Amino acid sequence: MKRAAATLAVLAFVAAGLAALAGVPLVQARRAWLGGHYAEALANAQSGARYRLWDGEYRQVTAASALLLRRRDAATSALAGGKALFDVLPEPEVARRLFAIRDYDGFLAYDAAFGGAAALAAQRAAANVLTHHLDQASAAMAAVPASDPHRAALQHAIDVRQSGHVPLVFDRDGRAFAELRGSELTATDADFAPLVDAKAGALTIGSQLPRLGADDTLETTLDPFVQHAAVEALGAHRGALVAIDPRTNEILAIASTRGSGPETDIALESQYEPGSVIKVLTSLNAVGGGTDVKAMLPYECKGDLMIDGRHFGDWMAQGHGELHSLNDALAVSCNIFYADVGLRLGRERLQSFMTSAGFDGTTSLGYADVPLGKFVGRVFNRYETAFMAIGLEHESINTLHLAMLASMMANRGVLTPPRLLRSRHSILGEATYSAAAPAPKRLASAAAAEEVIDAMQAVADSPKGTGRRAPVAGIPMAMKTGTAGKRPGLEALIMAFAPVDAPKIAFAVIGEDAGPAEFAGAEIAHKFIEKMKPRL
Repeated sequence: MKRAAATLAVLAFVAAGLAALAGVPLVQARRAWLGGHYAEALANAQSGARYRLWDGEYRQVTAASALLLRRRDAATSALAGGKALFDVLPEPEVARRLFAIRDYDGFLAYDAAFGGAAALAAQRAAANVLTHHLDQASAAMAAVPASDPHRAALQHAIDVRQSGHVPLVFDRDGRAFAELRGSELTATDADFAPLVDAKAGALTIGSQLPRLGADDTLETTLDPFVQHAAVEALGAHRGALVAIDPRTNEILAIASTRGSGPETDIALESQYEPGSVIKVLTSLNAVGGGTDVKAMLPYECKGDLMIDGRHFGDWMAQGHGELHSLNDALAVSCNIFYADVGLRLGRERLQSFMTSAGFDGTTSLGYADVPLGKFVGRVFNRYETAFMAIGLEHESINTLHLAMLASMMANRGVLTPPRLLRSRHSILGEATYSAAAPAPKRLASAAAAEEVIDAMQAVADSPKGTGRRAPVAGIPMAMKTGTAGKRPGLEALIMAFAPVDAPKIAFAVIGEDAGPAEFAGAEIAHKFIEKMKPRL
């Protein structure tokens, strides 16, 4: 008996030792997994499994690691078999991490193999909804207590999916303007269609859906009143209008109209030669950078400037005569004066300032990074530098970037990335995204900006101003027109903000083949401000 007891004690000691030895990799695997080192956790779990002890526990860590590494082969093998004796990993944390990478099938498989905690009833229901198992989702809802804060959101998600229409993108008023129908995102408001429909371009929300996923709702800053005003102002023209609230730099409208062409997200996708709107930047560069513009005045424009033996002509062949101030030069958009300013600034300073203003850059709209204006070709002499200073030949711009520059002027020389996406919410109603505070950049002093703004007001108010057809009575406006492209299909460009002293709206218009900006472009701007007047 004593010998048998001793033998049993030795065997128990050996077994305990083996169990302890077998448990070492398990402890290491758990520590690695909790630290987010899934490959290390998987290696430790697979190494420890050779002891043939703690089988269920090793499979638990292996499954959780392999799922997060998207190693389906290893995960499938680990998920087969019996449950573990104890939880090596806290199931709520496994669920959270699998939800974070949107692996809902993985969560359901792990839950079935190793979990089943009552506390995860809401996540179980959500995973079934998101994997299109609505019957199972409804069954899982029975275990979600009435006090659970996720219950209402989950029930709503089940109800809308049973209808076949899933609201996905919302305006600032909480109204859905795009919904998921099958696997496609469809605009439910025609005003937003070019921004939503995948066929309209690579930067549409629909085109970005495969990357974004259809699991979260997107709440935007877009204002349906401003969006509709923009669409109506554009009318039958093919073009775009982007409006920003300069007080918050939230985008209120991204409108594109097709005219007689295909539906295109023109506001974000299409680049155009900017023409004379660039003279606002050239002015700000010169005034804010210490170039003595006043010493150039009065300035005699005869319609021609000799640059290194070559004739540089104005858009008005006979010239603009005597210009007494910067206001005069910007109001009539004198190419000769601004070419001369550009030569005094020089290519490097022109390009550096435009780079600071966003050229060759991008901005994040929360759902996608959008390219801004671009430099075109090589500026290799003074003659080409003069073109660059007036926005011809060497730059392109889109409507979003132009609106950002309008907002920058409204903010007296401070450029701030605009906001479009306010937040994203999961099917559980939890916030999955919140917009970070944008980082402002001062391009010029407030005093320099005010001097240029005075000139932009002259564009709208002067009897000879190229924007004189745009203002609306009672709404002081600062603006700049630009005409670019090749005849007969000239593009009309407008950048503007209003009211001047307390801006509430900054916007940009680009009209394809609309002709000189002082006519069709100014008309679009006038119609837009007229419709916005109740808000201004």
